[in-house]
Amino acid sequence: MAYRRFQNTVAESRVTLPLFAVLALGSAVVSGLVSGQWWVQLLCVTLSVYLMIELSRRHQLLRVHSQMVPGALLLLLTALSVLISDLRFAILCLCLTSFYSAFFRCYQRRQSSGWIYFGFLSLSLASMVFVQILYFVPFLWGAMAFNLYALNMRSWAASLLALLTPYWFTLAWMMCHGDVSWMAEHWSGLFAFAPLGCFERLTQHQWVNMGYVALLALVGIVHYRRQSYSDKIRTRMLYEVFILIDLFTLLFLAMQPQHYAPLMAMAVVSTAPLLAHFIALTHTWLTNIAFYLIILLTLTVSYYNLWMPSLNF
Repeated sequence: MAYRRFQNTVAESRVTLPLFAVLALGSAVVSGLVSGQWWVQLLCVTLSVYLMIELSRRHQLLRVHSQMVPGALLLLLTALSVLISDLRFAILCLCLTSFYSAFFRCYQRRQSSGWIYFGFLSLSLASMVFVQILYFVPFLWGAMAFNLYALNMRSWAASLLALLTPYWFTLAWMMCHGDVSWMAEHWSGLFAFAPLGCFERLTQHQWVNMGYVALLALVGIVHYRRQSYSDKIRTRMLYEVFILIDLFTLLFLAMQPQHYAPLMAMAVVSTAPLLAHFIALTHTWLTNIAFYLIILLTLTVSYYNLWMPSLNF
């Protein structure tokens, strides 16, 4: 039997999730939740955490009884609470967790066109505020084929119909008002690129936040690649999707950092399960020290974002 260390006690405790929720809420309040009236953003983030709870429970993302998957999401949101002020960040968090919740239900179910539709509908709704998320669609079709084993003509057609649905309603509404200029301007964003690696737009705070998420994503990915043999095949396939989206998001962020807020939301949601797996399912003295360092780093980044001056926040 593996030796239980402090990180395992925290991961398996029933107190962990409420404690992390209080920390995240407190950080958001200090960031300006009340004064900025971020109630819509708070609702989106709260629903995202709830969907993460259901996602972890339904698909048994961890081999032990633990609420560390939503807990890891709250931990990341504690450090990045200033980003909750950006409505796109909150919407992308909700839409991506909704996507995962529907998408993963299709594992080895070729007759699950309904869940495919709802999953890609979430992505399409996200594209209304961040059209570049559509670049992820070919990778997700690949994941349907090679990770979920659910790709056929019917499921592909369902995904395409879901992607078009919000735009049909939006176009109809705009035609009724006699102005469709927003649609053309919106789709032109797909072909608007800044010079690769245009980092002068980023502030010090944004650099710190990107480094923080990228470091934790790297820790989670390396750990999972080394320890994935202990999980069921189904679980491995689902985590491969998290890794795929996380890596592509970080690469996209490195190439087009002007999309900082929505891409950070996608990185946070995809990194949370990987970080939770590392915290809940490792038992060595080295990983226990790493857990202390992750908590310390989270509090340090949170402090830096909240109390160090910045023109951005």
